[in-house]
Amino acid sequence: MNEEKLQQTAETVTTGEGAPVAGEQEDFETLIKGRCKEEFDARVKKILDGRLKGLRRENERLRRAQQAQAEAAAAAFAASQQQQQAIRQIYPAFDWQTEVKNPLFGRLIAAGIDAKSAYEVVHQREILRDAMSYSARRAAQAAAATVAAGRGRTAEVGRRAAAVTANDPRTLSSRELAEIRKRVLDGEKIRF
Repeated sequence: MNEEKLQQTAETVTTGEGAPVAGEQEDFETLIKGRCKEEFDARVKKILDGRLKGLRRENERLRRAQQAQAEAAAAAFAASQQQQQAIRQIYPAFDWQTEVKNPLFGRLIAAGIDAKSAYEVVHQREILRDAMSYSARRAAQAAAATVAAGRGRTAEVGRRAAAVTANDPRTLSSRELAEIRKRVLDGEKIRF
């Protein structure tokens, strides 16, 4: 009977239902402070531990989730730093802070597109314009180098090299004069 009354009393204390009336309150107080103190304290502790166990589990789960989220954020940040450096090697004008303000860039990144590809999509016209300008400069440089290299060459095949060594045409033989005439007729300019 004592055990049953103690059970009801503990449930009353923890749930707040069926609270004892004034006369019973005094009996209850006497019981929980006197001969049933240890049993009552143990029962209350068991009930509170049961309730707190769920809260502790939930707190631990939330703490682990928060830690995992922080680790994922740190890893993503480190990866974005590496991506930024790699992109800047190809596109020196790349600036992460500027790009994330662009809504198209943000949507592409949110969709899982890597930062380099997103940058190329957003700046496709500028990249193409710069590539064409670079190609034109390289072609002009190559043409200039070819012309400069051609100046130092001897006459091409089919054209005769000027073998005139004497400065005075009076000293040339008839055979040498005939060759010079033929070259002049072919369009070559001869100077003495």
